[in-house]
Amino acid sequence: MFHVDIEGKQLRRLIPKGFSELGLRERFDIQEWIERTPEILGEELLIIGKEVILASGKRLDLLAIDKRAALVIIELKRDDSGEAVEWQAIKYASYCGNFLSEEIYNQVALYLGISEVEAQKAIEEFIDADIEELNAIQRIILAARQFNSEVISAVIWLREFGVDIQCTRLAPFLDAQGSLFINPETIIPLPEAKDYIEKKEKKQRAGAQDHREWTGYWFVNVGEGPTRNWQDNVKFGYIGAGQGVRYSSALKRLSVGDKIYAYMKGIGYVGFGEVISPAVMVRDFIVEESGIPLLEAGLTAPEADANRDDEELAEWAVGIRWIKAFTKNEAKTFSGVFANQNVVCKLRNQQTLLFVKEAFGE
Repeated sequence: MFHVDIEGKQLRRLIPKGFSELGLRERFDIQEWIERTPEILGEELLIIGKEVILASGKRLDLLAIDKRAALVIIELKRDDSGEAVEWQAIKYASYCGNFLSEEIYNQVALYLGISEVEAQKAIEEFIDADIEELNAIQRIILAARQFNSEVISAVIWLREFGVDIQCTRLAPFLDAQGSLFINPETIIPLPEAKDYIEKKEKKQRAGAQDHREWTGYWFVNVGEGPTRNWQDNVKFGYIGAGQGVRYSSALKRLSVGDKIYAYMKGIGYVGFGEVISPAVMVRDFIVEESGIPLLEAGLTAPEADANRDDEELAEWAVGIRWIKAFTKNEAKTFSGVFANQNVVCKLRNQQTLLFVKEAFGE
């Protein structure tokens, strides 16, 4: 790197240095710079955590949200990346992938010293996507002065399989007066070829997915509150969602014959069943076993009929024949189990699918 002397028409070489040579540290220097100016990594990021302690007890250097509402795991190394930084970051991303929206709001609130309502607003104002897309995908940014060749090879391979991971080199230089300059350079994917590379990777993954048969298993959140609870779900054979179109409309993805696994936030998987009737407003749902309208069947949820005549705000229900159901105290889970903030989504996580199949005796 050179400094340009325009008047003297000369180039003055800047001296490359290592951060360790300069007495600079990863946690107390580099991390602080990026926290305050995340644009050095090549894009706008909303930093939402520093030294974030995960369930494993490990500390994540920096956690951020990008414009697409993805969670971004930022892993820093001072001079050399070492041989396993990508694996370390992948583990962190797997933990963060399970964060629900409420957990992210709480993280932002703690980090910024604001309320969770203000945290949600701050995120909504920053992202260019709908808030429902929050943490739908996760990304990894590795930053170091130089990268081990094994890490470079692993990152390129991971990207071919759909892992959104990048390497950004942060190179320090000194001028003759001792002023420090940092040259940030994203080396994977190369900025000049980023669009081409991402399109090519997406096409390759789509081609591979064309040969992957959809299993038909769905993940469903069965939250509890004034309008619904798990005890009613099991007793009267249904799942519910509502108090907003973005919640109730998710139930319409389910069709008669679909198999679902019911998950309770922070607890685990509690039910396995088959869809026997499509989504209808709660006022119109008839309990299959008794033939009685659900709202007259003896629900314990005190506000199940809230907004019952408002198509957008009412609870909606889908009929379920429960093949196996557990109480909350018997919920099935393991470290790293798949969870999602969406009401309904396809259960593609093979490790979780094998686990629940065994747990529910399928």
